[in-house]
Amino acid sequence: MILTIEEVLKATGGKLLQGERNAFFQGISTDSRTIREGELFIALKGARFDGHHFAKEVLEKKAGGVVIDEDKGRNIRWNGYRPRAVIAVQDTLLALGNLAHDWRRKYRTPMVALTGSNGKTTTKEMIATCLETTFPVLKTKGNLNNLIGLPLTLLTLTEKERVVVLEMGMNVPGEIRRLTEIAEPDIGLITNIQKAHLEGLGTVERVKEEKGELFRRMRRDGTILVNQDDPLVIDLSHHYPGQKITFGIKHPAEVMAKEIRLRGSEGTFFTLIFEKEAMEVHLRLLGRHFVPNALCAIAIACLFGVDVKQAKEALEHLQPFPMRMEIISLRGEKMLINDAYNANPSSMELALETLAEVKGEGRAVAVLGDMLELGGFTKEAHEQLGEKVCQLPIDFLIALGEEAAVVVESAIRHGFPKERANVVESHSEAISRLRPMIQSGDWVLVKGSRGMAMEKIVEGLREGGTR
Repeated sequence: MILTIEEVLKATGGKLLQGERNAFFQGISTDSRTIREGELFIALKGARFDGHHFAKEVLEKKAGGVVIDEDKGRNIRWNGYRPRAVIAVQDTLLALGNLAHDWRRKYRTPMVALTGSNGKTTTKEMIATCLETTFPVLKTKGNLNNLIGLPLTLLTLTEKERVVVLEMGMNVPGEIRRLTEIAEPDIGLITNIQKAHLEGLGTVERVKEEKGELFRRMRRDGTILVNQDDPLVIDLSHHYPGQKITFGIKHPAEVMAKEIRLRGSEGTFFTLIFEKEAMEVHLRLLGRHFVPNALCAIAIACLFGVDVKQAKEALEHLQPFPMRMEIISLRGEKMLINDAYNANPSSMELALETLAEVKGEGRAVAVLGDMLELGGFTKEAHEQLGEKVCQLPIDFLIALGEEAAVVVESAIRHGFPKERANVVESHSEAISRLRPMIQSGDWVLVKGSRGMAMEKIVEGLREGGTR
């Protein structure tokens, strides 16, 4: 990309403190470690970093210029060094978003934006996979779905991409609203609304309101996808004036799935109902909760003119994602479900239900870490988790974290065998207990919030060898 100083000043409302007005930049960067010659460095400030400390350093690396906060700029000592370009703005994070918004408007490429409590990244990948059968697609890399990652994604947009697929995450109130303002989506999707991020929002109703900003702030002549199995999403959709496409499993919808079957390491099978035609779909991903994600992807692909059979085949070739219901075969005919990427009450229930359904004649072992960011709902959520374990045909429970005792005590109180439920103090203790415990035919689920790093348990079990 090429950006002139005039374009930057216009988009950000900034002031040129030093440099020539005829200068230009060859890209945008927020990372002083990877800055390349000619790029414009935006000095962001976070809880554990401050890019202003590296403003002079990046210019010495031949960066094209720097964007700094007006207040912070007063404290930078150039010591006789003459920067190529220094632009002062009121807020560098706001400036980054404004630059991305301006760049997005330059191309007007159709934008698909999605948010939700569960399944965002998987759904994003599925949508992109279907669309890539026909178009060059720009998509959010990994889970760079925040006020830094989304703008940086948009700023890589060129004339060659025909569709953009953006994931929108949320950690603080107002984030979805701002991301939607930056991206101006043409197509919006809220996968579902569940008990997640309650630490910052307090209630599911607040989560609903924050996620609902996508429908409220996106283009009014666009299209939204509506999950007919989620009443909170349905409620949010009522006031959207544009086109609506419905999907679902339990309730009638334009894109539906019937006869869902889980077949262990083979994945998930279901019958797709679309435009009065039925066809079998085989996902290599294990779990009923992946089916609505697939329905969304097929619906959006068809909206862009992709043939439904082509979209179906693309999904059937999609490989499981690391640490998201990833199936690992261990030596001795033992199966491991690595779902260590993250966890909230809803995703925990879904994972446990999947474990119980696929164990067959073997035993089900649930290795659960704390669910974080639940605020005042933390204890109740972990008590409910223990109760859920007891309600399902789970054979062994191992819990790790500050709330581990709450989970185990709740499970035992509701009838789970005391001798089969254990609290462990560390990843290594969990591994030590599991190695002699699991036997041929067993299925083991490992899941917890990102901060619990439950993948360490997976790695420990894999050291014994995969099949």
